[in-house]
Amino acid sequence: MSGKLKTLELSSTSKDQEITSLTHRNELLEKKLEEYEEKFEKFKGLENDESGARGERESLLRKIALLEEESEQNDKNLKETTEKCPPFFYLIY
Repeated sequence: MSGKLKTLELSSTSKDQEITSLTHRNELLEKKLEEYEEKFEKFKGLENDESGARGERESLLRKIALLEEESEQNDKNLKETTEKCPPFFYLIY
């Protein structure tokens, strides 16, 4: 019976050490998981910022295109007006 008890105690000690080792490993893995979750959230935020910047960029490009069209139309109108102006108009100024 003493031999059996000794074997059970050794087995129990071995199991305790394994539990301690697995607990420590689990803690390390949980810390890594937290780090990766923080990085994920950070990159997710960057993606949202990039999407917003992309939308703003597209909006600004449309605005530039409209301003360029308006500028071309104004240049055309100015040229037409200048061509239609009688020559004496230039003498006044």
